[in-house]
Amino acid sequence: MHDTDGTRHQDGLRIIAAGAVVILHYSDYFKDVPVGRFMVAHTWHFNLFVDLFFVVSGFVIARQYFGRVNDAASVSRFLWRRLARIYPLHLATLAFYVALAGALHFGAARTDNPARYPLSDIPAQLLLLHAFVGERLTFNFPSWSLSAEMFCYLLFPALALLAQRRKEAIVALVIGTALANSLWACAAGTTPWADWINQGGGFRALPAFSLGMACHLFREQIARWPAIPGALAASLLAFILFGSLLPTMTALLAIYVIALLAVQADCASRETLLLKFGFDRWSSLTYSCYMLHIPVATVVITLGSRLLSLSPNERLILAPVAIIVLAVASTLSLRSFETPLRRYLTEAFERRATRPAPAPAISRQESPR
Repeated sequence: MHDTDGTRHQDGLRIIAAGAVVILHYSDYFKDVPVGRFMVAHTWHFNLFVDLFFVVSGFVIARQYFGRVNDAASVSRFLWRRLARIYPLHLATLAFYVALAGALHFGAARTDNPARYPLSDIPAQLLLLHAFVGERLTFNFPSWSLSAEMFCYLLFPALALLAQRRKEAIVALVIGTALANSLWACAAGTTPWADWINQGGGFRALPAFSLGMACHLFREQIARWPAIPGALAASLLAFILFGSLLPTMTALLAIYVIALLAVQADCASRETLLLKFGFDRWSSLTYSCYMLHIPVATVVITLGSRLLSLSPNERLILAPVAIIVLAVASTLSLRSFETPLRRYLTEAFERRATRPAPAPAISRQESPR
């Protein structure tokens, strides 16, 4: 009998994916030196690890909430819990950059990219709409994926209801949304949909999120797939090293395959090389690391290099410093900010939801005395 509820391989992949995104974005800070240019050229495909987040999210959300969001109260509880998880840190990092934008406006700071801080983009950021109507990548720009995730969360109750009637409909949704994205990209002449971020990022996320849902719904069948020893670790390593040689959509397909291999290993309760390295032990830091790595880079790399008047080559020493600061900041954020605030918001919702209705007032005529 297989334990189809574990997610250790997916958890391990999440923290690896977060680390890859950090490497991609931090490389861009050093593109003025040869090693930075080399890294930028050979890590562009790391941006597709965000799509792996979407697959894992679909699996985990289906695992936790499938069959539990079937009325208005349960849907409200689900959406509130998701907001309590993602919104506080998003709001905190947005506030950091809005404060920085204020400092730029009053001349207390300077930047080489003032277009990154448009005040007109704040409403979309606050409403988590910036994967659709964002002007460009602004403020804490990795947060576009939160907007895309929220789009999937809003659709999840309807998708779960559909899946309860016919599981195969979710597989059709994976294929249908991927085809619709491809047709739109061709008709509108956009970039490949795997590159959609602030203009259509939610539609980019939907096939991956639906794939994760489908994997949960068919987990017992997936557990019986024939296993290829070492396939997960080998495919992940090959993607990291050589993914930059692939066309964008082929690289996205590779990410989906890696996610499926991780799901298969979890569903079959197999031990793989990925688990032996213990990456899953750090998975709880994934979101903190993802959301904080750009603010940390702003402070440590950008401001630090200016304060210390470092040359482009000297700035390289700030890369390991930023990674250490990020590890510490992520741990503190998770323990001292995100978790307590999430618990508070969840408990506040539950108290309000379970509060007894006030007794109807008794008129003088109805008084028992």
